[in-house]
This record gives sequence, structure tokens and C-alpha cells, in this order.
Amino acid sequence: MYKKRYGLVFLLTFFFIFPLQAKADNQGLTVDQQQKKLEPYGHFYRAAFSDKSEEDDLGMYKIPGLYEAQTLSLKTNDVSDSRTMTPQGIALTEKYILISAYSHDHAHHSVIYMLDRQTHQFIKTVVLPGHPHLGGITYDPDHKRVWVTTGELVAGLSSIDLKEMEAYQMGNQRIISYHQQISLKEVSHASALTYTSGVLVVGYFTLNEYGRMATYRLNDQGELSIASQEKVSSFDQGKQKKAGLTPVPSSQFARSLGSWKTLDMIQGVTFYKDYLLMSQSWGPDRPGKIYFFDLDKVDHFFSIKDAAFEIDTPPYIEQISVDNNQLFAVFEGGAWPYRSRNPVLVDHVIQLSIDDLLSDKDQSK
Repeated sequence: MYKKRYGLVFLLTFFFIFPLQAKADNQGLTVDQQQKKLEPYGHFYRAAFSDKSEEDDLGMYKIPGLYEAQTLSLKTNDVSDSRTMTPQGIALTEKYILISAYSHDHAHHSVIYMLDRQTHQFIKTVVLPGHPHLGGITYDPDHKRVWVTTGELVAGLSSIDLKEMEAYQMGNQRIISYHQQISLKEVSHASALTYTSGVLVVGYFTLNEYGRMATYRLNDQGELSIASQEKVSSFDQGKQKKAGLTPVPSSQFARSLGSWKTLDMIQGVTFYKDYLLMSQSWGPDRPGKIYFFDLDKVDHFFSIKDAAFEIDTPPYIEQISVDNNQLFAVFEGGAWPYRSRNPVLVDHVIQLSIDDLLSDKDQSK
């Protein structure tokens, strides 16, 4: 009897010190394993690692919450652990990497993970109101404000002050407050999102038909506005003369400056110099793509044949974001709904040298 009790105490002590469920940060691939997984994608692999040998984690960032994430229950609003959080978007501020994610089982609030750009360490989880898909996230550095794609039946955007995110704590079962919420016309759903020169560029994902992308100007306060007289026909972002700008009440729609047809299955958009970049993916059976479009050569329709060049990526690429000459890509394939059928697991944010991508463009077509 004594031996049985001793054995039980030992067993409980063992599980207390070494729990069966490891912390999420310790699960998944190591840096070396992740690098190895990407070797078959030669062009992608060179751009990811040719200039990263001296950087922490080879320039990569472990995506938080793929195996377990703490957020709030939609039903009770209590702090709760979710194992189905699915990453969607990525944005960069001066200090942080921001990754948006939603609950695939629809049981938890959507979140934004904050990571330290310098140390690559996870800082905190910011819990958002409700369960938006959060396909896109971007940062306005002029007004220190983060924008995310929201809305259910109608496409929408919402903004959050960065200082509010920095001060946020999940304790007391609280969600963060939006600075502004607005509905959109010209796009049926808001998924892809980026910021450039005072303009938000919004696109939506389609499966079997062309998508659409529209632009919305921010006013001097960094808020979405109705432009009563403005009209643009190109991507000269933020340079047009302002006319009749009026703040948009939350019950109204923002009016776009212009819209364009895009490729199907678009997950992310971003700008680099004179290029517009689009990421494309759908399912585990085909590689993802990154397309580069020369804006001087495209008018109102972006088609594959008009791409200056393209590269293959692992499946399940989601949003892409540019900072200086680096392209950051986030993947959703490490999340629970896709992990078991994903042929190439990517559970890190991958940082790509755009100079390396451009140097190979003649061979990539």
C-alpha cells in the first residue's frame, strides 16, 4: 500500500514538473528544422537565408498560439485556452511584429499576437471584440494606428491605437477597444489589407472568379473619410489633391478612391517601390505564389500574364508585408485544421530579401 501511494505521489509530482502538454512556444519545428523544410523551394529558400546567417533565428519568428493560445471564450467571456487559433495577417511597427489570428472552432475571440522585433520573443496576446476573420492587418506609422479587416455580412475595417495595444492586459476578461469601425463599399468582403502613403488598400479572397481591390484614403487624423470629389485612376497613393474630406460616422460606408480586378485566391497585398505584390494560396495540393506587378504597366486589371515575375512558396501562405528591403510572410498551415494534411509545415514567419527575389526575376518567369 505504501509503495502504491509513493508511486502515485511520484507520478503526480512528475506531471506537475513535466506536464504532458508542452507550452506552445516549445512545440513545432526548431529553427534548423524549419530551414530544412524550405529547401525544396530554391528561389524562396535563397531569398530567406542567403543574408540571414548572422541574424537571430535566421531572421524567422515563431508563430505563437498554433498549439495552444490563451484568449477569451465567446460564450462566457472568461479567459480560455484555444487549440484552433489560425494565423492570417502580419504587420510590422517600429518595435513589433503583429500577427492576427481567429478561432477556427468559432468558440473564442479573435486576437493579435505582439512579438518583439529585436529579440523575436512573444510579448502578449491582444483580444479583439467578437470573432472577425482578421484576414488582413496593417500599420499606419504616421498616426501610430493598427488597422484590421472586420465585418461579417458587410465588409469592414477597424482601427486600434498602438498605445492602447501596448497598455493592454488580458486580465479582468477584457477586450481591446477599437478607435474606429467602418463599413466598405466596392468589396464584398475585406481580407487582404495594406497601407501606403495615407491610403488603405483592401482586397478580398475569391475562389473561382476574379477578386477585387479598392483604395480608401485616411484623413489628417488617420481616420476613414468620405471623399466627395476625389477620383483616382492609378496607384499614385496619397498624392492627389484633397477635396471635401468629411469624417465618416460609424453607421456609414467609406467611399473608395478607385477599384481594380485582381487574381483569385489572393491572401495578401503589399507594396515595394514600383511593385505591387500579391500572395496567393489555396489548400495543401498546390504551392503558394508571390506575384510581382509593375504598377507602371498595369491599369485596372491584374492578371497572371501581366505579372513581372512570380515565385513558388510552400502551401498555405497568407499575408505578406514589406519593411525596407525585406518581405515578411506568414503561413496558416501550422494551425490545427491544416497541420495533419500540410505537406510542408511552416510555423515561423519567414523573412525574405527582396533584392534576392529581384535578382532572380529573369529566371522565374
